[in-house]
Amino acid sequence: MRVLHAVDAEGAYANLALDKALETSRLPAADRALATELVYGVTRWRGLLDHVIDHLSTTPAAELGPWIRNILRMGVYQLLHLDRIPAHAVVSEGVALAREFGHRGTAALANAVLRRAVAEARRVPLPGPEAGDARRLAVEGSHPEWLVARWLEQFGSEDTERLCRVDNEPAPLTLRVNLSRTTPPETAAALAREGVRTVPGRLFPEALVAREGPPLRELEAYRCGMVSVQDEGAMVASRVLAPEPGWLVVDACAGAGGKTTHLAELMRNRGRVVAVDPYGHKLRLLEGAARRLGLGIVETRRADARTLPTSELAGRADAVLVDAPCSGLGVLRRRPDLRWRLKEEDLPRLVKLQKELLRAASACVRPGGVLVYSTCTIERSENQEVVEGFLAESHEFISDNAARRLAGAGTGGLTALSEGPYLTSGPQSGGPDGFFVARLVRTGGSGRLRAADV
Repeated sequence: MRVLHAVDAEGAYANLALDKALETSRLPAADRALATELVYGVTRWRGLLDHVIDHLSTTPAAELGPWIRNILRMGVYQLLHLDRIPAHAVVSEGVALAREFGHRGTAALANAVLRRAVAEARRVPLPGPEAGDARRLAVEGSHPEWLVARWLEQFGSEDTERLCRVDNEPAPLTLRVNLSRTTPPETAAALAREGVRTVPGRLFPEALVAREGPPLRELEAYRCGMVSVQDEGAMVASRVLAPEPGWLVVDACAGAGGKTTHLAELMRNRGRVVAVDPYGHKLRLLEGAARRLGLGIVETRRADARTLPTSELAGRADAVLVDAPCSGLGVLRRRPDLRWRLKEEDLPRLVKLQKELLRAASACVRPGGVLVYSTCTIERSENQEVVEGFLAESHEFISDNAARRLAGAGTGGLTALSEGPYLTSGPQSGGPDGFFVARLVRTGGSGRLRAADV
């Protein structure tokens, strides 16, 4: 409940707030799992839960204080989605929380609404056809109405319903094997010895999907640098860039370093990877990850990538990755709070930033070098339109075929995700997150390439 309040009222990120709360708790494994289910479940289904509360309460959810609102959401979620918690326990715990974090009046409100919910929550009517598709799907699929309306216009009704459905499923836990240190079979065996059952990923040989087991950070296989957590959709960009040992690679928007460390692993820890990010706390996380994974070729640089044209890296890199800040619409199942945080007016600002970052980072690419642009969104204005606008003004770069670059690399299932020269996919049920990847090549100089060569 405290985590939900922090997300709703203080703008906290659900994953970070939950991790912090669990680190300081002494909860046994079963209760940790329940706390995680409640935080992510309530956040995913917030729209539908508020619709139910609006019908059961004399005060609409939006007008309630954040403590009582989240207590009611948590209670209604348990009644609708969980089957091992008795209804009387849901009511009594909700009333106790309302009394502790409110007063006698909020406790009475919680008691009245939750008792009604026991009898009526499953019978609350959903919006009918007269409300329009956007409103109906926004409530049924628990997404903001503006986003559903946008998806209906871009993708149509069937794909929009699928997106909403997949966004409300738990995301798979995918592990990336550190190829500079071990092999997938060795890693799978080591994990099995520690009680983690895995199956191979869908797309890449270094991907393992964890089916069950203890928390990852408690495992020796994790501590000694055999694996990292990374969705296969996030692995696509590094695989498409296809770095070779000995290269100079620049990760222009490195963040906490998931793709940075993947690049260094694919290079077998030979060469140089320069990770650029303006936020020191993210670079510290990256440095810690590189040490754990034994990747000595990673260098961090605290800077805004838009300053790269004036750096000593200009024109020198064999490859540059621009994993641009984006709306994150391809990872909403993994970051359910993002759907409520994002506003439609945020998109033009993000597009402007993406264009600036791509333009600036491209200055680091040597003639004949590679430039990869990637996002974790399915929004065309942040993907295809950014790349095509860049190509229209930057005549030194030509588009490569991203899917073809993966042929023969031990990968599978990606050719069906190609759209022209790009790789793009929405989130898949039980599969990777949504992503977009474009591969460009710089022409000119001794490394000059013709369009027919790529």
